[in-house]
Parts: sequence; C-alpha cells; structure tokens
Amino acid sequence: MPRPKPIGASQIFAEAGQTQKVHHLSSRVEELEAEIVRLKSQELATQEKLELEAKIQELTQQLSAQGGVQEIEIARMERNIFQPRQTFPQSELKAFAELLKQEGQHTPVILFPWKEGYLIFDGERRWRAAPLIPWTTLKAVIIPLESEEINLQEIQSQALSTSIHRKDLHPLDLAECLINQIVYRNPEIEEERDRIPTMLNTCLQRLKRNKKLSELTAITTASREEQREWLESIELKQDAELKIFQALMDYQLNPASISANVFPMLAIADDLKEIVREFGLDASKVRELNKLSAEKLNLDAVAAAEVRSQTARRVAAENLSLSETRELVSDLLKTHNSDNSAIRSPSQRVIKSLQSISVEDWQADEIKALKQALKAKLAELEQISKAK
Repeated sequence: MPRPKPIGASQIFAEAGQTQKVHHLSSRVEELEAEIVRLKSQELATQEKLELEAKIQELTQQLSAQGGVQEIEIARMERNIFQPRQTFPQSELKAFAELLKQEGQHTPVILFPWKEGYLIFDGERRWRAAPLIPWTTLKAVIIPLESEEINLQEIQSQALSTSIHRKDLHPLDLAECLINQIVYRNPEIEEERDRIPTMLNTCLQRLKRNKKLSELTAITTASREEQREWLESIELKQDAELKIFQALMDYQLNPASISANVFPMLAIADDLKEIVREFGLDASKVRELNKLSAEKLNLDAVAAAEVRSQTARRVAAENLSLSETRELVSDLLKTHNSDNSAIRSPSQRVIKSLQSISVEDWQADEIKALKQALKAKLAELEQISKAK
C-alpha cells in the first residue's frame, strides 16, 4: 500500500473536506462506542448486533485505508490537555475496559506524532480504560504531519465544535473549554479571564432591561452577518462583551443559556469539581451539593468540604435521583443548623470557637502568648461584670 501523503495540521483543520472527514471519523468512533455499551447493558436483538459489527468493520477499514493500523505502546501516548472532555467517570472506564477485554478493540485511537511519542486526538477513553485490563498497547491510526508544530488550541476548537453538536460534554468541561477558547481568540482579555462569566451576566441583564434579550434565541442560529449586525445594534458597552458574545455565537451557543446553565459550574467548590471528574455527576445534582457551603453548614471550610465530599460520593455511589439529592442536602442543612441553633449569637460563636481550639501541638511561646491574652481578657471581663 503506498505511503499516505503527509499533511499539515492546518490542512487537517482548515480544509473543509478534510475537517469533515476527521470529524466524521471521530463522531463515528464515539457513536459506535456508545452503541456497544448500550448493547452490553440492554441485550439488544442479534440483528442489531450484526448491523453494529458491520459499522465497526466499515470504520476500521476506513481508518486502515487512510493511514494504516498499528499497535502502539500506551506509554508512548500522551493525552491532549486541551481535549474539551475532562470528565471520565470510573464507572464508564470500567465498562469500556470490560468491553475491550471481552470483544477486543474494534476502533483504533487516532494519534498525531508528538515529541518522542504521540498525542491523542481521539480515543482518550480507550487509552484510559485499556490499562485496567491491563493492556500495554492499543491499535492506532497515525495522521502524518509535515512538522511537529501542532496548534493545540485550534484542535480544541475543532473538537469543541464536534462535542457541542454531540451534546456529550459535561457542563463543567464545556465551561472551562469555552473560557479557554474565548481567551485564545482574544488574548487581550487574558487578565479578565475570571471575570468573563460576570461580564456576560452583566451584559445580559442590560439586554433584559432594554427588552433585547428575547431576540437572542433567534439570532444565535442566524448567519454570521446577521449576528454581526445585531451585535452592532445593541451597542455593547465594552469591547470585551462583544468578543465574548461573538465567541459563543460562533459555536451557535445561546449566551443566555451559557450564563444560566454552564458558567455557574465554574464557581462550584474545588472538591466537587474533583468528584465530577471521577463520577461524572449530573450538573443539577452538583448545584444542589454546592449548597453545602461552610457558611450554611456553620462549619469551617475544611469540615464543610469533608461533609460535601462525603455527601457527593454517597449520591454517586447510590445513584440518588435529583429529588433524593435535594432532600439529602436539605436534611443536612437542617441538622447542622439545628445543632448550632443555640450558638448563633456572636458571643456564643466566640465561646464555641475558643472551646474548639486544640493546643496540644503548640510551642511553649505560643501557649504563653495565649495565656497572656486570656488573662488580659479575663481581667477586662471582671471589670465589666463588677460594673453591671
């Protein structure tokens, strides 16, 4: 078979035909993986299995014809840090691992040459699942490049477009990816990165006051020219606002929906973000769990994080519904507020804090300083008591 002609990364993603081909392959791989998992869980009819196998074989042949299928060591593959999807629940990885073990690898991963090894363009779930079997190699298709210069941000943008239309990104992954792409396209607002959700919300509130918000849904799916004219007509106050709107609309995303449902995920507690990555918890449940803040639990930050983490893991392990999660969170808030109902006044909070101090590990000079402070405060209290 003749060696395929090398192509550049820019060609891969700039030329419509090639882009569509890569995205088509990527989409087919994901669709087939999902169908295989469904087969495993739902015991579909034999005819459906046969049709699926035919699709898999067809795709494998396409990949093989394009670049040849090779066995590549997993250790030589590196994940793309700009891959839009960052959430890979352990339960899903175990399902894929079992699938690979029983039926083998039907679809190769897609790689780019990268440094001394390879960068994963498509197939990170297989790459993560295979070591659980444990496998040391995976079948792979390598897209040859003219140089090692790969624009990861451009790859992320293209992969994001594909993922958005598949609707398979966790809102947390989508939020982080969108912020990254907005800043990548407009590096002059890098310093405002953390304020992008706030700027968007402020702008949307202004549109609401000016009765322009209702036009947003229709304009999101309009042509680029129509979007540009509309954005000029609403006279945004800041250039950054215009760039945020343009970036979101380029992906045909409704800025109001992103502001209400996606960007809030950036504000959830870090411990919850870790659990989302591990279990893929639904965003609506995560928002409920995020109500377990230190302030609402009447606990310090460390203790609140522990309560939140344990509760989130229980929700994931027992696969609680949203209503069950909401009830669990409500009960916890009631319990903690009930326990502390008698210490809500400032003086009672001070007394409780003082009683909770642990000085076992303190140095002698620290203990001496505390004793002096308490002695001075005690003298002050005695004087006040005599006066009363």
